[in-house]
This record gives sequence, C-alpha cells and structure tokens, in this order.
Amino acid sequence: MDSDEPNFDELLNKSTVKEDLSLSVTGNFRSEEDAQKLLYTVFGFARVFGSVFDLTALDGITIADDYVAALAAIDRGYLNMKSATPTRDEFGAGFAMAVPVLRNGEHKSHVVLNSALVRPLVDPTNECYALAVHTLCHELAHVYDHLLRSKAMPDHYGTPMPDLREAVLTQFAMAAWDEYAASRLSANWGTPDYCSRYEQTLVSMLGSLLARSEAAKRSFTRDKNVERTMTELRGVFETFFVRGSYLIGHIDGLEKALEEAAPTLAAALRETSWLNALWTRYLSVLRSMFEKLDSWEGVQEYQPLKDLGEELLLRGGMGFVKLPTGGYFVGFNPTRTL
Repeated sequence: MDSDEPNFDELLNKSTVKEDLSLSVTGNFRSEEDAQKLLYTVFGFARVFGSVFDLTALDGITIADDYVAALAAIDRGYLNMKSATPTRDEFGAGFAMAVPVLRNGEHKSHVVLNSALVRPLVDPTNECYALAVHTLCHELAHVYDHLLRSKAMPDHYGTPMPDLREAVLTQFAMAAWDEYAASRLSANWGTPDYCSRYEQTLVSMLGSLLARSEAAKRSFTRDKNVERTMTELRGVFETFFVRGSYLIGHIDGLEKALEEAAPTLAAALRETSWLNALWTRYLSVLRSMFEKLDSWEGVQEYQPLKDLGEELLLRGGMGFVKLPTGGYFVGFNPTRTL
C-alpha cells in the first residue's frame, strides 16, 4: 500500500461515531437496496470523519428527498424551540444542516441531508462527488463545534432571549461563528471551485447591498412596519457577513489570503471604506476566536462579534434604543448607507 493512502481500518477503529448511530433514509429510489447503499455510504464517510473530529455528540443522520419535511420532523428536545427550517434567500437555499437537539439532558446535533446532495457519494466518478464529500464534512464539523460550544456554555442552547437587542446580536454572532468554524475545519476537503463560487455570490450581494438597504428604508417610510424593515436590513447586512464566513473560514483553513483566493471581492471591498474596515475587523475577531477553539470560557466569547454586529447595523441605518418600560425603540436612519 502507498504510504500516502489512508488506512481505512485504522481510521474506523479510531472513529468517534458510534456503530449503532440512528440512521434514516426516505425518498424515491429504484430499490430498497439502493436506498440502503446510499445510507450506509454516508454512514461510512461519517465514521471516517469521526476519526478527524470528535463526533460523540452526533445524534443521528437523516437523508430525505423532502428536505424541508425532514428538518421539520426532527425532535429538537428543547422546550418551545421551533422546528428547523432551511436557509433560503434570493442568493441561494440550503440543503444540509446540523440541527442542535437535546437528548437526555445532553446537547447533540442531528445531521439532515437533502438526498439530491449525497446521492453522488455512491459514485466517485460523479461530477458532484467532491461537493457531496465536502458538504458532509462541513456539517460534521458543525457537530464537533457544537460539542465544544455546549461544553463552554452548557445552558446557552435552547435558552429563550426575551431581550430583543440581545437576541438579534447573539443570532448574528452565533451564525457568523458557526459558519466560519465549520468552513475552516472542513477546508481541506473543499472543491477547487469553492472560493470562486462564493466570491461570485458575495460580489453580487455587495453590488446590490446599497439598493436593497435603501429600498427597505423607503418601504418603512410608507408602511411603518418595524418588524419587516428590521428583518430586511438584517438580511442585507448580516447575511453578507455570515455568507462571508464560509469563504473566510475556507481561505483561512487553506492558509491563503483573500487577495489571492478571491481577488475580485477583495477589490470590491476596498471600494467601500467603512464596510471594508468592518470586514477587516471581522476577520481578526473570527481568527482570534478560532485560536482558542477548544478553550472558550462562556457566552462572553461572542461579545466581540456582537459588538461588530451592532456597529454594522448602525452603519446600515438601524439602531436599538432602550425604553424605560424595558422594551426597545427600533430606529431607521433614512440617510444613504454608503
């Protein structure tokens, strides 16, 4: 055997994925044999990745043609926690998720996969094979990161946040971190076109950022719908940075620079001075957080991202003012953002 080839028996022996893991597959298959072949191919990959990451907190794997229904059917275990829903906006839709769940008092993650994504795994010659491998690795990296986070902040997941400002900023910080960590951890399994694909999406988002933010604020002057305007502005600015986490994490995992891996995006960001300054700070914060990946001390680790998120929204024209009653006045500045 070539010394560079992996010893799969050795990897499986080291795997942290239990052999009796809960597995499920549903959908339109030519035969039950084909369905089981896919299921156990995915399980085999998970077992191998379990020798790279600590996946003792993997609750199970569900594969389904109806990805939306499969997500909704996952028992979260946390009191009053909503069913999981796919990521979806004008720039794309999600097809895989590591869903946080509570099992017997322990935080775990259940991986749900759109079957269209993973069907290529049974055929290494399929043009989407590498993408399927990378996406599965990315989701399992989430499982590992969720495990570390739950140890550092055991009562955080599933705890209601009645404070609006705190909830908004924490959601941003968690999403930003989650995608950076998983992307950096899984970078070595990425496809050659990963950076160019994300660069194209982010350049498009950046190009329409001003128009979309101004449209949201104009809509508010007509309709006075605070909740909708808040959602729209968060969708403009927070989504750009969270999507950016995928690319930044991947690039950092490969030990490359943005200018090398995504030169068009780097040039476009330089044209927006205040946004570029926040972007540069964003990179620095995420990298600092990753340096202490397995030694976080609590929810305070998110604070630098929450501070940045609040500044981002303020510069985008949205701010929170605490009221004497304990609630918030959410204000929108009609001034042009950039």
